[in-house]
Amino acid sequence: MKTLYLSLLIGSIFFISCRKEEAEMARFVAESCQPQTANPGGRSYSTDSVVAISYAKKNCGLIPLSSKNYWIYLDSVFQDGLFLRTQYDTLRYSTTWKSLADNLIWWEGTVSVGLPDKLYVNDSAFFEIDDRMFTPGVMDAKKDYALFAGDSIKYLANFEDNAAVGRSVKLKDPVSTPAGLFTDCILFEKYARNYMRDQVFFKPGIGVTRYTREKAPMGTPTIKLQQVSTLISFHFE
Repeated sequence: MKTLYLSLLIGSIFFISCRKEEAEMARFVAESCQPQTANPGGRSYSTDSVVAISYAKKNCGLIPLSSKNYWIYLDSVFQDGLFLRTQYDTLRYSTTWKSLADNLIWWEGTVSVGLPDKLYVNDSAFFEIDDRMFTPGVMDAKKDYALFAGDSIKYLANFEDNAAVGRSVKLKDPVSTPAGLFTDCILFEKYARNYMRDQVFFKPGIGVTRYTREKAPMGTPTIKLQQVSTLISFHFE
């Protein structure tokens, strides 16, 4: 009987300990990552109200953002379709900005893989903030890429100086890279005829797995390959 009581006591202590560890882990996860739920699309800010800040927290969303996270890409660089070289580039989001009107954190990347240069990310969309053309002192926020319910959608998009057609497609086939085999990816594409095409292969929760950029040389109507970036490794903290 004493042996039975001892076993039950040890089992209870072990169970309580496990539950406590689970609770501590849940608390740690909740504290270590700040969920992002705002929808700033269509908002405007004065330039002096978007300020650089030092930000040590982590943000949860379509892509995990932290100053300690990074993605390494192998870039194939072309000049108007002619191969020039390969190089390694590391994408980090080590510069952060705060829009004072709504207290949102905007992250600025070190290299371009098709995502906005300065972005806010919630759990379903990317938003870009940039200077308004021909209007000094004003910055506009707009939705760039987003999740969607169906198999594909088309929408109006734009490059900096040219209107474009946007297309988002849920990929049935996995995307294979040196960083791994990624399923349930989405292709985000922007295309302006006779000008430019961007294709962003994106895995929610991870980031850009492959990016291609084509652009027409000055004075010609035919787009040519300029860049292919392939994810080879990544690190999250």
